[in-house]
Amino acid sequence: MNYCITDLLYFILALPVIFSGVAATNCLGKDLLHWLNRLVATAVAGAIVMLTLSFDPDMPYIGRYIYLDALSMWMMIIIGTLYFAFAWTSKAYLDRDTNKRYGYLRRFGRLEGRFYALSHIFVWIMFVVVLVNNLGLMWVAIEATTLVSALLVAFKFTRTSLEATWKYVMVCTVGICLALLGTIIVYYIQLNNIGTANPLDWLYLAQHSGEINPAMAKFAFCFLFVGYGTKIGLAPMHAWLPDAHSEAPALTSGLLSGSLCICAIYVLIRNIIILMPAIGIDFISGLCLFFGIFTIAVAVPFVVVQRDIKRMLAYSSMENFGLMVAGLGLFVPVAAQAMLLHMFNHALVKYSLFYTAGTIMEEYGTKNMMRIHGMMVQVPKTACFLLLSIVAILGMPPFGVFFSKFYMIYGFFTADHPWMGIITLVLLAGMLIGILYHILRMLGSQPKRKSSGELFGVVDSVVIAALLLFSCVASAGLSEITVLNHLLESAARIVLGGVA
Repeated sequence: MNYCITDLLYFILALPVIFSGVAATNCLGKDLLHWLNRLVATAVAGAIVMLTLSFDPDMPYIGRYIYLDALSMWMMIIIGTLYFAFAWTSKAYLDRDTNKRYGYLRRFGRLEGRFYALSHIFVWIMFVVVLVNNLGLMWVAIEATTLVSALLVAFKFTRTSLEATWKYVMVCTVGICLALLGTIIVYYIQLNNIGTANPLDWLYLAQHSGEINPAMAKFAFCFLFVGYGTKIGLAPMHAWLPDAHSEAPALTSGLLSGSLCICAIYVLIRNIIILMPAIGIDFISGLCLFFGIFTIAVAVPFVVVQRDIKRMLAYSSMENFGLMVAGLGLFVPVAAQAMLLHMFNHALVKYSLFYTAGTIMEEYGTKNMMRIHGMMVQVPKTACFLLLSIVAILGMPPFGVFFSKFYMIYGFFTADHPWMGIITLVLLAGMLIGILYHILRMLGSQPKRKSSGELFGVVDSVVIAALLLFSCVASAGLSEITVLNHLLESAARIVLGGVA
């Protein structure tokens, strides 16, 4: 069994790097490049499915540098699903940009190879983040995601994209430096309280977490929380997020919101598991609840007054990340499972939304929602996908986000924080009203311009519909899907402080 898992892991980690190197050379024709992109992502997704079926959540895989338990396996499923969706929707998106009269790829040809090379290496680094068994290497991988994704944010090399990239790099680098300081303090704690063996090895530290000095552990956690909280997009360290998500290509925005930020949550969880026995739950819970709810509160007014459709979706991501961190801070089983399920649901639905938003921007030639009217009349298929995705992300039944949000709110009452639960509900209602106001204006009213026709093709329509359906089925029928249900329960136990 371990031999099979080892082969699958090496396959998953090797294939994106090989394709990235080939794509960067621009030696392939455009059609061959597109199909090879799809083939690689499909092969990796298939390997993740095989890995999920062969992996026992109660028996982690332990390698020299790799550690695979239920939590990291859950993260790999999320990243792999978005990787597959990215590969099968990227051709249509890039072709539209090439065919537009003022499209970036039309003006500067043969950039598809560079885009694919950066995107695949970006996904590869996220796989590394969730697989390495060392807190120092986790930090290195998180910093690497910043550097690679910055090139994707600045891909179109416009003034606004360069400005967004500068803000993204500067803010996230400051945050990551604070996380590095926290990691160094953890290593100092290990040297003084545990020993020099296995430096910053996560499993070793988790097994000896009871020997950690409480005062130093609290000191380290403050730096780690602020550092990785910046990467997550928690207020008030969120300034980079709306700009980066707004200016990046829609495909990149979907990966940033759907998988990169939750990788930062994953690394924060790994550090919490080590430090929680020394610090105690109350201190960690207080920080998570305060900054989680504060992030939601900051996002709501910006959504209400927003005009840029992608910035609106970015503030919606802030709301969801805030809810995830607050759910983490409750430290009750129902909230822990719901938080992990919400990671999955949010990733799938938000990728659908960013892709749809990018399609709309290319159709109407603007990101300003006030200039878009009558979509239901002009582009009914695109309008239908937009409405379904918006209803899904706002947590309406029967979509998957409804179940994960419901159980996280229920977790507030289970954890004896009813007033926080009520405040969160009110804030979520404000988010719902603000987003629906803008979206219904776009869908209704009278068209102000002549439409050039639908932009959604057969392939991307099927992929986006599949993402929404998969989220719904996996959440509503989770108890019937034994493999995923067992994996989720085991991952939640790890989040609550256990080692599988």
